[in-house]
Amino acid sequence: MSIPARKRKKWFLSLWFWVLVFMCGGIVFGITNPAMAKQGKPVIDNFIHVIKLMVGPIIFFTVVSGVIGMGSLKQLGTIGAKAFIYFEIISTISLVIGLSFGHLFHPGGGMNLSVSSIDPSLVSKYTQHTEEGTSLAKILLSAIPHSLIEPFLIGNTLQILFMAICCGFILFYAGAKWRETIVVKLHDIQAFLFKLLSIVMWFSPIAAFAAMGFMLGQFGIDVIWHMLGLVATMIFTCAFFIVAILGIVAKIGGFSIFKFLRFIKDEIILVFATSSSESALGPIMKKLSNSGVDESVVGIVVPAGYSFNLDGTNIYLALVIAFLCQAFNINLSWQEHLTIILVLMATSKGAAGVSGSGFIVLAGTLAAMHGKIPVVTIAILLGIDKIMSELRSTTNLVGNSMAATIVARWEGKLNLETFRKALDGKSLDK
Repeated sequence: MSIPARKRKKWFLSLWFWVLVFMCGGIVFGITNPAMAKQGKPVIDNFIHVIKLMVGPIIFFTVVSGVIGMGSLKQLGTIGAKAFIYFEIISTISLVIGLSFGHLFHPGGGMNLSVSSIDPSLVSKYTQHTEEGTSLAKILLSAIPHSLIEPFLIGNTLQILFMAICCGFILFYAGAKWRETIVVKLHDIQAFLFKLLSIVMWFSPIAAFAAMGFMLGQFGIDVIWHMLGLVATMIFTCAFFIVAILGIVAKIGGFSIFKFLRFIKDEIILVFATSSSESALGPIMKKLSNSGVDESVVGIVVPAGYSFNLDGTNIYLALVIAFLCQAFNINLSWQEHLTIILVLMATSKGAAGVSGSGFIVLAGTLAAMHGKIPVVTIAILLGIDKIMSELRSTTNLVGNSMAATIVARWEGKLNLETFRKALDGKSLDK
């Protein structure tokens, strides 16, 4: 029996189209009226806050139902182990690529900046929390919440994941009849939350307008223009990583990276517009689950990836360190470059769930190098951090979506036929 093709929406009725339209409007508004555009920041902040409030319960109920629905709890350990192996391999590759492309394109060459000319107060709010934000041991310990409610209010995905797994463990040992009833109820709750989320997402064009207007109004096009070399290098490096590295991974998994990117284009546009990969966390989990990727894998791998598989952030950190060395004429030996990779493998894991996380982790990494690259040098990046945040968030989304798909394929929990039909736009709405 053949599966009927999904009726395609007209492009001008799609959410991604209106996000793009409002993004362009925000850019024009930010350039023409920067003073008023800067006042729009509360709009994007409140939109992200609402999304965080909704994403917490979605993660919780998805993971709990996934754990209960597993044939054995051994599968949970297997999925976690395979996800960790995948995270470490791909994260290390992204770090090496970021550092390599930084030296290949030399975006900071010829700037000849002086450390003494930088005002330390510009980065003081990022340096005072470096230990808190970048210690891997503290990140792991912070997964244990002090409150059952707070993680849902602030959108702490790691703590929500921890609570959901613990709750799933407890419910797993209920009788088979009770488990079946619980799973049905959990799916009903999930369906309601996803329906509510889909309504909220129609406000995302307004959030995109505010975000783009604020970026241009706050920093101006001149700042971005002067740092265009670094921004262009970041764009090319992220594109190379997605097309070449993740493209090879997708090929091994049995599908096309270009079809995959088209499949998640709505979420990519949304994340780029809002500079927050969390804004698409709920929609991407629903999309993957409805397209042949097992719900238990999606529920575990995607939230965990937001703390342990930040490919775009890894590229950014490594690339920017190379840039700072060039801009301030700092020479590092190959042993010191190796040290950077090793330090970043640990510190980059703390980049999620922390306000100003990119700068905090970068400051912590430089501090761990004992002053070889002064922490104060990151002040020159303040003006373009917004657009760099958009690039790394978008790459993080693609990387985590790919991770869930590949781990599901590795674990035998990917319905490849259904997934390929989804990539071709032929899957059923659920």
